This record gives sequence, structure tokens and C-alpha cells, in this order.
Amino acid sequence: MKKIIIIGAGFAGLKAAQRLSGSGLELEITLLDKKGKFNFLPLLPDCIGRQINPEFLVNELARLCRNPKVKFIQEEVSCVDLAAQQIRTAQAAYVYDYLLIASGSQPNFFSNPAVQTHGYPLNNVADTQKIIRSLKENDPENLIICGAGYTGVEVAANLWRYFKKKGLSRKIVVVERMPEILGALPGWVKDYVVKNLAGMRIEIFTNSVIEAIEPDKLSVSGGRQFRRAMLIWVPGVRTAQFIQELKVPQNLQGRIMVDEYLRVSRNCFCAGDAAFFKKNDSFLRMAVKFAITQGDQAAKNITRSIKNIPLEKYRTLDLGYIIPMANNKSCGRALGLNVSGRPATFLHFIMCIFRSIGWKNKAGIISNLIKAALALSR
Repeated sequence: MKKIIIIGAGFAGLKAAQRLSGSGLELEITLLDKKGKFNFLPLLPDCIGRQINPEFLVNELARLCRNPKVKFIQEEVSCVDLAAQQIRTAQAAYVYDYLLIASGSQPNFFSNPAVQTHGYPLNNVADTQKIIRSLKENDPENLIICGAGYTGVEVAANLWRYFKKKGLSRKIVVVERMPEILGALPGWVKDYVVKNLAGMRIEIFTNSVIEAIEPDKLSVSGGRQFRRAMLIWVPGVRTAQFIQELKVPQNLQGRIMVDEYLRVSRNCFCAGDAAFFKKNDSFLRMAVKFAITQGDQAAKNITRSIKNIPLEKYRTLDLGYIIPMANNKSCGRALGLNVSGRPATFLHFIMCIFRSIGWKNKAGIISNLIKAALALSR
């Protein structure tokens, strides 16, 4: 009986476990994750602005892994030894015949202890709840979002919606170290988002960094200082420490470069945010749809390897992306077409509801979105 270990119970890991357990092979499948709950990340910012109940974004992993063919262990992986085919946690060591690394990503604090102490990351439901609690208890006058990628601009818009509903006006600033927001996205998307943020009176500081963080003051390059400020930290992510320590090719974030079959080595595969997959002349961005399809293909290739039949190349169709904005002026591409405004917002939520796990959660999300729409229209 072959021993399969999956590290990470996110979109990629859960899909791989499902595929392997239904393969018809006699396998010993172990799924490890440091968390006990699956978190549906795409709707985290909407918990702030649209008051989606964070509990609708959570699933107990023990319940999701009730399949008797899959053993779930809540432990954090500290080391992977590819040569010895062994992984280690603080509690035990596990040997494997095949390994799938699907551990996702985590906030990158860039070794800044002040950010870790005073900043608010947004990487799970618990982070979202901390942000909402701080907004209620501390009532900050200035909201500083570090990072102008997808998450940064989405958080900024949801903060605008949060205060608009309360009839309050607060200064919201997005700080980005690069010359432009939204990285490599097309110019029309950047222009649309910049104009939209300006309409919400959200300021953008490009070519800027957070210089100092103190209990009563936050300083941004250019001599700009903010008192009674709340720092939301979303400038980027990195992979887990055990991946950073692996002697395999990686990008600057620590994402593992995989081949066309999603392999790291002969019996080690990688999928999801932890994988850096080259398609044509570029690399796939981090996205839920790619995590799911990669987890599925990696599992297929593990079974094909066990059966000693040729592996299948990973192929994916990029159906597009949406930059969701809380004032419903979203934008992006879908099926090769540019979309903006309410249709783009609608597409975003349709896909989120479709991808969320469990009918109770789906119904709860729909109910909360309807309430949020009615509340803002009053």
C-alpha cells in the first residue's frame, strides 16, 4: 500500500485528497495542516464592508475529511527531507512514497517586528475578526493599507463601505512601493481602479513605504505622518518556512518551480499557491481556480505514477479575473471580454458562492449579501 502525504488542506490539498480517495487504488492518504479549519479566503474583505458573517467562510477540516480513506492530522510541518522521503512536525516524523506540497501562502512581514506587533494582516477568518473588532473598539481616524494588489484595493473599498454605512468619514490611504498599483494587470484595469478609488476619496501613495510604526503614530515616506492610525498589512505573501528551506528552485516568494507535470522531483508534486508554474512565457498567478485544477492534476499524476503509466501535462484555461470593489464598480476579464461595474461584481459573487463549501455556508453568504445590498440602498 502506497503512502501518500498531502501538506495543506486548502483548495488544492482538499481537491487532491478527494481525487486520490476515489482512485480505486489501495492508498494510505494522510492530509496535514496546521489549522483545524478550512478558510474561504476570497470573501474575507467583504466581512468588513458587506458584513458577511465570517462563520460562513469556515469549515471544520475534521468534518471535510470524514472519508475513511483520508486521515487528517492537525500538525505544522517543520521540515521536508526529499532524499529520505520523510516529513517532520513538532510531534512526529512521517515517511511517504509520494508527497504533494499544497501548503498555500502566508503573510510576508519582511522580518519587521513592528509590523508583526502593530499591523493587521488579512490571511484568515481570525485576522478578519481582529480587524473588525479593532474598528469597533479603537475607532481609528486613519486607515493605512500597505500593498496595492488585489487584496489591498479590495480592503480599501470595503473600509469605505464600512464607514459609509455608519455615516462616518475617515481617511483611507493605500501605500504601494511600486510606481503603479495592481502589478502586471492591464493599464485599463489600473486606470479604472484608480479612478474608482478616487471617487471614494481613497488616496494612493505610490513609490512609498511605511517608514515607522509607533503606538500613537505611523510614518510614510515623504514625511507623511498619521496619528490614531490602523495599519492593514497586505503587501505580499510568502510560502511556509519549510519550503523556503528546501534546496529546490523557487521564485522570490518561495513558490516552488514545478515542471509541466507539477513535479518537484520524481515522487514529489506541488500545487496551488506554493507552486510556480510556467505557462507559455509567463507564470500563473495565485488563484482559486488554478489551485483546484492543480490539486486535481497532481493527484491524477500520482495515481498514474503508481500505475507506471505516462503522466499528463497540466493544462488550464484562464477564464479571467475580477477586481471586486465594495461600491460595486468592479472590473476585470471574463471569457476573454473586459467587464466592469455591477456585472463584474455579480460574477465575483457567483463564483464565490459556487466555490464555497456547504449549502449552509452558501445560503448564509447569499442572505448576508442581500441584506448588505438593501442596507446600502436605504
